[in-house]
Amino acid sequence: MKNIYLSAIFSLLAFSTYAQMTTQSWDFEGESRQYLQYVPSIYSASESVPLVIALHGLGDNMNNFSGVGFQYVADTANFILVYPEALEFIAPIIGSMGNAWNSGAGTFGIYPSADIDDVGFINAIMDSVSAHYNIDQSKIYLTGFSMGGFMSNRLACQLTGRVAAVASVAGTVGDGYTCSPSESIPMCHFHGTTDTNVGYGTDGGGDQDNTFGLSAVQWIDFWNTNDGCGNVSLDGQFPDTESDAYTVEYVEYAGCTDNSRVVHYKVNGADHVWLGPNNDVFYTLEIWKFFLGLSPTNLIPASVSDIELATIGVYPNPTSDMIRIENVSSKILNVSVFNTAGQMVKEFAGSNLSVDVSELTQGVYQIMVATEKGLFSNTFIKN
Repeated sequence: MKNIYLSAIFSLLAFSTYAQMTTQSWDFEGESRQYLQYVPSIYSASESVPLVIALHGLGDNMNNFSGVGFQYVADTANFILVYPEALEFIAPIIGSMGNAWNSGAGTFGIYPSADIDDVGFINAIMDSVSAHYNIDQSKIYLTGFSMGGFMSNRLACQLTGRVAAVASVAGTVGDGYTCSPSESIPMCHFHGTTDTNVGYGTDGGGDQDNTFGLSAVQWIDFWNTNDGCGNVSLDGQFPDTESDAYTVEYVEYAGCTDNSRVVHYKVNGADHVWLGPNNDVFYTLEIWKFFLGLSPTNLIPASVSDIELATIGVYPNPTSDMIRIENVSSKILNVSVFNTAGQMVKEFAGSNLSVDVSELTQGVYQIMVATEKGLFSNTFIKN
């Protein structure tokens, strides 16, 4: 489960706000444990805010994983963010495998960090952050990549009732652990069909099976059953606006108990990656939208052919001042810019191909373009 990222993410996210990222550490069960903590400048103790915990993959660390950029979303969405770090795992004969979570995912009888209480560690982080900040206890969210995805799902199983929603990327549930949730919980899963590290599963059209646990389809089915969901309530494909060789299918199941829902992003052609702002979907922003309970508004029904699509691109991304709208196949009527809270912060009337966003604060935004053929959107980062 070695981590593979789109290298563009790290070059795109220049952390001018990194001074607000602090390292927290303490002794937990005889081990020195640590995590990165990010408190946005707009935070006020007078208002309770969500807590987002993001878990890195096998062999990775908290500093490197912070490159997925949840802090950019936190700057405008106003939540406190934590990137915990796993302990190093030294396997028999193999030697060091780098930092590894006790996620229940393993192979050849080796289950990394099986003697480490990582569930207790993450639970203790929730307690610690809540003791120092005004955290809305009904809005504690978990996400993770690869082994971090497996770990976030294990936490969903064991801390059901405390965790409000979970979004995993390229990690289902390990075969060394039996998931028995006590309640329903909103669940979202992202997975590439050509993932060679954690297979998508041939049962869902992937190139190979998941040798660490359930396939993507089995995991979605598990939560549909657990949450008592009904039929598909929304499905389609995101506009293929970027030349990244990926297409993203979306399916959402509703009618679930306790207002939960199950969502799946199937990324055709993607390997073991976290998609960034220059892809058709930016995982980081999509995950936050899911936590908010929002569904995509720009899905293309399967009945609509590619030739009928009016797609857009935005350049440069990230930007500090101007955004140019590209690949427009029909007349632009209006351009609007929204922050991560869904509030419109800029509006431009007329056929604008370039818009000035220099006055916006840094963060992640969505640009909506109304054309004669309909409404289309993309995401950009303001630095």
